[in-house]
Amino acid sequence: MVPSRLEILGCPLDRVTMAQTLDILRGYLKTDAFHLVVTIGSEMIVRAQTDHEFREAVCAAALVVPDSIGAVLAARYAGYPLRERVTGVELTQRMAQELGPALRVFLLGGAPGVAETAAHKLLSLGPGIHIAGTHDGYFKDDAEIVAKIKTSGANVLLVALGFPRQELWLTRHGAACGVQVGIGVGGTFDVLAGRVQRAPRVFQKLGLEWFYRLTLQPSRWRRMLALPKFALRVLSGGKQAVRPMASS
Repeated sequence: MVPSRLEILGCPLDRVTMAQTLDILRGYLKTDAFHLVVTIGSEMIVRAQTDHEFREAVCAAALVVPDSIGAVLAARYAGYPLRERVTGVELTQRMAQELGPALRVFLLGGAPGVAETAAHKLLSLGPGIHIAGTHDGYFKDDAEIVAKIKTSGANVLLVALGFPRQELWLTRHGAACGVQVGIGVGGTFDVLAGRVQRAPRVFQKLGLEWFYRLTLQPSRWRRMLALPKFALRVLSGGKQAVRPMASS
C-alpha cells in the first residue's frame, strides 16, 4: 500500500493533490472541531529541527501539504513521489473558486490595508464567498483578536504572519476562535493584494520560484541558506530522513 503520509526530517507531510486537499477541507467544514492546516516548505522543516514548539505544532496539524519544491523533491528522492505542490497562494485561490458558498473567511495578517485588499480579490474569485472580517498583523492583544474572529462567525481563518508565528498562533488560539479551519498562508495576502508578484509560470513549473523571488528581493539570501541545509540533511539522512508514516 502506498503511504498517504510521510515524515521528512521528523515533520509530517501528507501526499495529497490540490483536489484532494479541497475535498478534505469540505469535510472539515462540516464538523465542529478546529483543524490546523500547514503549508510546509523546506525552510520550515529546517526551522523545526531546532524549534521544538514549532515542530510540535506541525506534528499536531490535521493536514500538512507540500508547499515547496524541496519537499516534493525529497519525497521523490525517497521513492514516494508527489503529484503536485499545494501552495498557500493557490490553495487560497482555489478555496475561493470552488468552496465559495461554504466559506466565511477571516483574514488576519499583513501590513495595514493589505488584508482588506486581499479580501476584495477573493470576492472577485469566489462567487458566494463571505468575508467575515479582516485585521492586520500588527496587534498585541491576542484575546481581543480571538474575540473579534469568534464574533465574526468565520469558519475559515487565514493567517499571514509568517512562519513560525502563524502556526504557533493558530495552535494556541485557533480553537478559541470558533473556526473549523485555520491555515498559515505566509505572503499570500501580499500576492493577492498585488504588492508582491508571483514568479512566471515557467519558474513555478521548474521549481525555481525561490530563485525568482531572490532576484527581486536579494535581502532574502539569508533565508535561502536553509535550502542547501535541507538538501544536505535529506541526502545524508538515508532512509530515516524520509519515511512513511501511519495515516492521520
